[in-house]
Amino acid sequence: MGAESVLDSDLTPEMRKNLFGNAYLNMLWHCQSDPRFHYWVHLPDDYYDEEKPEYDLMVIIHGTGCGVEGYLKAARGYADRHHMALLAPVFPGGLVQRDDFNSYKLLSCDGIRYDQVLLNMVDEMKKRYPGVKTDKMFLFGHSGGGQYANRFLFVHPERLRAVSIGAPGRPTYLNREEDYFWGVRDFKDYFDKDLNLEAVRRVPVQITVGELDVKYIGDSPYGTNRVERMKSLEKNLREHGVNVRLAILPGLEHGDGERDRVEAAQRFFAEFMEG
Repeated sequence: MGAESVLDSDLTPEMRKNLFGNAYLNMLWHCQSDPRFHYWVHLPDDYYDEEKPEYDLMVIIHGTGCGVEGYLKAARGYADRHHMALLAPVFPGGLVQRDDFNSYKLLSCDGIRYDQVLLNMVDEMKKRYPGVKTDKMFLFGHSGGGQYANRFLFVHPERLRAVSIGAPGRPTYLNREEDYFWGVRDFKDYFDKDLNLEAVRRVPVQITVGELDVKYIGDSPYGTNRVERMKSLEKNLREHGVNVRLAILPGLEHGDGERDRVEAAQRFFAEFMEG
C-alpha cells in the first residue's frame, strides 16, 4: 500500500488541512511525464474554501543558478490577493553534459524539449488543482529565465496571456537572416513548426532591465550590455508589430531586486487579467 493510502486513509478535508496545513498549496512536485524535473507551486489558502474562484496562472522561470524561492516569495502577496496560482519549474544543470547549465534556456537542446516539459507541468497542475486556468498563462523570467520567456513567446504564443522578459543577456530576435538562437532563420529545425508572427503580435510583451545593468557581456550588433540589448530587442519586436513595452528599473544591477522585478511584471499582468 502506498504512502498516500496509508497516511491519508479516512481523512476528512478538515482533518487533512489540520494535519498538513497548506503544504499541498506550497509543494515541490516531480513532473510525472519526466521525473528528471520538478516544479514548485503556490496557491492562495482560499483554495481550500468550499466555493473556489477561478485562478489565473503565473509561471516563474529561474535564472542560471536555479534560484526560485525569492521570486516565489515576492510573488505570493499579489497572487493571494488576486486569485492567482504560481508555478515555478526547476531545470537543473548537468543533466546531459556534466557542466552544462544553459540548455534549458534554448528550449530545445540535447534531445530535450524544455518548452514541452513546462507544458506537461501545466497540464499536471490543471489535473491536480481544478479551477486553475491553464489554457493561457502569464510568463515571467529574469536573466536565464528571460531567455526562456523570450523564446517561449516565439514557440508557443497561443499559450500566453502576457509575458515579462527580464534582461536576457543573449536574446533571440525576430531576424530571419540569422540562425537560432540570435535569429529565427532555422526556427523550424528546432521546433518542428514555423514561427507564427501573427500569434506573437497578439501577446502583450514587457521587457525589463535594471538601470545599472551595464556591465560588458560581449560584442554583438545588438549591444555590449543588457540595457543596450533590451533596447535593441524592444526595437526589433516593435518593428515586427509586437505590442511591447520596455521598463528600465531604477537603481537595479543585474543580480538584485527580485521583488522589484516581480512587482513590475505583476503590475503589467494586472492589465490583462479577466474579471
